[in-house]
Amino acid sequence: MPRAHAPGSPVFATTPYEADEAGVLHAVLPSRCVFAAAGEVCSVFIDHRRERKTGPCMPIAVVGCSVHPVQRYTLYPPGYVPYGRKPVVATSAAGPVLRKAQTGDALWETTVMSAAVDAADEERWPSGSPAGDTRRRRTQGRRIERAGRLVGAHPALDEPTRERIAARLGVPAMTLRAAARSWGASWTTRGAAIVSVLLSLSLHADLPDRILAAGAVAGIWAPPHRWEPSRHSWIVSPSEPAERPPFKGLSSRGPPPTNLPGAKGAVVDPHSGR
Repeated sequence: MPRAHAPGSPVFATTPYEADEAGVLHAVLPSRCVFAAAGEVCSVFIDHRRERKTGPCMPIAVVGCSVHPVQRYTLYPPGYVPYGRKPVVATSAAGPVLRKAQTGDALWETTVMSAAVDAADEERWPSGSPAGDTRRRRTQGRRIERAGRLVGAHPALDEPTRERIAARLGVPAMTLRAAARSWGASWTTRGAAIVSVLLSLSLHADLPDRILAAGAVAGIWAPPHRWEPSRHSWIVSPSEPAERPPFKGLSSRGPPPTNLPGAKGAVVDPHSGR
């Protein structure tokens, strides 16, 4: 029987985090591990919790399975990726997409996309280390390059990869081609190219799935597995053109998910369905 995840390959798994009576966030523990074949029974346990000073500033669960003792892996909160200091999509810790209260727009400025958003507005991050500001110019440059690949706007991507990214994001390939042509030499034009793709994204609740699937196609991280408690199953983002389309049951490392729900002007997407 085929397994949900090939043993020995990197695991990228996310799950909702919910607050207990004391307000402490805990991972929703999957009832099946990523290594189980269809119909197999698992015994998933928390091996330990990783303390984080950046990214999701809360302990995140590292789990294993006594039935499938292949390897331990981290359960990241929604919107976060391995080694990420900021989320790639603004969501609550439980998963729903967050929007601006007044406009309903996505909160890209609270994510890794903030580097591109600021660059498009001709804002350069400080080259030094001003008090209270964690942004650095060198970091902004790195994040612009990474974001360009993530959304298919980077001109170094080949056309087949760009088309696959467009399919995962749910936008026309010509949108990404136009962004790549406008990439330019300056950070301002590169940021504007990235923002042009972000503005074309439909803000349904499957936005995190689409962004993470695009990142896997771009080779930025492993194909993501998302635990869906209501289905008692893993939702695996597609990475090849012939596979099924992104999961449509949902709709569309800055502040981590623990802070975002309370962020000024942020609201949970009422159509998220999570």
